[in-house]
Amino acid sequence: MNQWVSHTQQLLTEVASVRLIRLRMRNELWFYRATGRDEFRSRYETQRGKLTESITRMRELTADSPSQLGVINGVSEAIQKQVALLDRAMETAQSAKQSSGPQEQTGVIPTDDGLTSMMDEFEEEERRLFAERSTGVQRSAQWTLQLLLATGTLSCGALLLAGYYIQREILSRAQIEGGLRRARELLGTQLNQKQSELGHTMEDLHDQIEARNQAEEEMGRLNQELEARVTRRTKELREMNQELESFNYSVSHDLRAPLRHLDGFSRILEEEFTAELSADAKHYLSRIRLAAAQMSGLVDDLLQLARYGRQALKHEYISLSPLVEETITECLQGEAGREIVWNVGTLPQVEVDPGLVRQVFANLIANALKFTRKKKPAMIEIGSRVGGGETTIFVKDNGAGFDPRYSDKLFGVFQRLHRQDEFEGTGIGLAIVARIIHKHGGRIWAESTPEQGATFYFTLAEANHTDRTTRQMIGAHA
Repeated sequence: MNQWVSHTQQLLTEVASVRLIRLRMRNELWFYRATGRDEFRSRYETQRGKLTESITRMRELTADSPSQLGVINGVSEAIQKQVALLDRAMETAQSAKQSSGPQEQTGVIPTDDGLTSMMDEFEEEERRLFAERSTGVQRSAQWTLQLLLATGTLSCGALLLAGYYIQREILSRAQIEGGLRRARELLGTQLNQKQSELGHTMEDLHDQIEARNQAEEEMGRLNQELEARVTRRTKELREMNQELESFNYSVSHDLRAPLRHLDGFSRILEEEFTAELSADAKHYLSRIRLAAAQMSGLVDDLLQLARYGRQALKHEYISLSPLVEETITECLQGEAGREIVWNVGTLPQVEVDPGLVRQVFANLIANALKFTRKKKPAMIEIGSRVGGGETTIFVKDNGAGFDPRYSDKLFGVFQRLHRQDEFEGTGIGLAIVARIIHKHGGRIWAESTPEQGATFYFTLAEANHTDRTTRQMIGAHA
């Protein structure tokens, strides 16, 4: 049973290794595409080999479980497809690097495509088996201990019973010296045997207790090793995320200059050589300037996202009502002539960073205005509710809405659920909102029905008036 427990822990370790290697392969491909340095391609090949080895070990470890082996085969096929796409993207990037002139980097880095859910299902099943096997080990040890205790009790009872009958035999044959001698010899022999048996029983019991203690120590050591590995890998993932944020900031910052040149020279052509340009050329120039403006907005949003990720929080006690009113006034400056019905309820006092929370409301209100553009009248509601031990704030509209099946994609970078020609945007605004709310320790989610509007919810810590008064008194006496 202990062997099965160790077997399950090895399999869980391999699953974690596969997750980490996949992420490293994607990162090395990103770095190679961005920098063209061969060391990232070499690291990519190394991680690719490690991924194949981990999949092979997982198949060997699940050979005893047909159901889990079937899941592993599915995972292996999905990973092979992803690796093939990654290899194709790497070859495209390498070809672009070796070409004589600058070429656009192509090749799509694959998404999970259900692979993460398959691995989560597999890992959940292994954790369930681990719990069952651990429970079996404990139950077996308890049963053995109870059996040994019962055997010892029966042996002691038999010893006492034997002593009673031997004593009665000695008294009944007290007059016969020979019979007494033989009885004494028999008593001594039986006593020695019982003592020997009892001694062996106690030794076996001691061995079982030691074995159980060793098993518990081994399980504790394995748990500590697993926790250490998880901690180490969590740290590695955090460092990689920080590197990606820095890389994102650097690339976005460096894109500003060529975009300004592109827009500036296009404008010069359009203004100074308009008489010499055909209608098609003018159309192409306007398309170039529009694309440059969209790209510039995307770069600005990326820089804003990176800045909010690094910005430290400045906690202040504020009332959300005046902040929301000011934000609504700012957002309405470009919405002249629209018929909009506002319903702003009572909002709580909170301890937050005012600048960051203002950005949250600005993005959510701007979204509500954008997606209700075709509604007459547009109806936007802002309010709060208390339940479950926390205060929830919401922004609701009667706009275009979205398919709730894709609500998990809303807060990711570059994730959009509407076409660009329907509603403009870069797909970063909600990612900024989610990052700010998470920095405040809150949660954010959305509910919607297509063509019936959407509601965005988020939580913030409500201000504690007693604690605030105490702090003010301490500051006054300091």
